[in-house]
Amino acid sequence: MLRECGAKARTNGHKPCRQPAMINGRCRLHGGLTRNTGAKTEEGKLRQKMANWKHGLRSKEVREEKRLVRELIKKSKQLIASI
Repeated sequence: MLRECGAKARTNGHKPCRQPAMINGRCRLHGGLTRNTGAKTEEGKLRQKMANWKHGLRSKEVREEKRLVRELIKKSKQLIASI
């Protein structure tokens, strides 16, 4: 039994879509993509994360390193002032 899509149309007097649903129950025009639940493995998650990597200037590691450098400069200034 083939079902109709039934999606609301913006034209044609706002009548519902009459396209038959495909085997998976979705309309070929309005069905959309199947839901991707994302990467499952650590390797896949890392690959996903690195796909949008641009320069790393705001990464955790760089921020921590900058914080340590600021602390070092502050301590150096205090040491110089105490001499």
